Amino acid sequence: MEPSKVHISSHQKRIASTGAVSLYKSLSIGENGSWISLIGYELYLHFCSDVSGLLGYGLRSLVLPAFLGASKRPVIGKGVLIRRPKQIYLERKVFVDDFATLDVRGEGSIRLGMHTFIGRFSSVVAKEADVVVGDGVNIGTNCRIASQSRISIGSSTLIAAFCYIGPGNHQRGEKGQPLIEQDMQIKGGVTIGSNCWIGARATILDGVTIGDNAIVGAHSLVRESVPAGAVVAGTPARILRQAEEVHE
Repeated sequence: MEPSKVHISSHQKRIASTGAVSLYKSLSIGENGSWISLIGYELYLHFCSDVSGLLGYGLRSLVLPAFLGASKRPVIGKGVLIRRPKQIYLERKVFVDDFATLDVRGEGSIRLGMHTFIGRFSSVVAKEADVVVGDGVNIGTNCRIASQSRISIGSSTLIAAFCYIGPGNHQRGEKGQPLIEQDMQIKGGVTIGSNCWIGARATILDGVTIGDNAIVGAHSLVRESVPAGAVVAGTPARILRQAEEVHE
């Protein structure tokens, strides 16, 4: 019996066609980064990334800004995975908790506003576009924020644990062609306004805009845009009522 053919995505094909060292360099610091930069970043990873306690926080705060696009003494936890640091910009008082991930691919960037908190084991992934997080945003543990398109999160927005924001959809093309080989359906990214509350385990799909002061209930699947001040919940999410206005 002949073995069945293995189908892989275009991203997997690019990985398979790239040498191991070149692939690692591309993932770590980008194709255009110098080998000297890669060696320096490797030294940072070896001597600073996994150091525990106050010493570790101090080392990372002092050394990591040399590799970032811009930063103002961020507080970076133990074991934080940072890819393509030159495309990452952190304002002052940013706190990234232990084992979180800041991952840039292609021409994208990650920009975190001041006093932003990224929870433990959460991932912020910029795929060929920007992820822009405003001031005072709190992202809980085990969240994934990633998209082929731009993601914008307004100031003072709270995102509870296990949320999934920005995924694109696989779409059917030619009949008989496996889904994994199909192009992703891109709808323009996700925009979340200021002072919003996204409940635990909510999923917000690509193409959605959520207005200021809106509330998304836990376990909701948001496929359509949400007006400012609305409270939505359900799978798919539906408007339940208008929230009370928030006055500064």
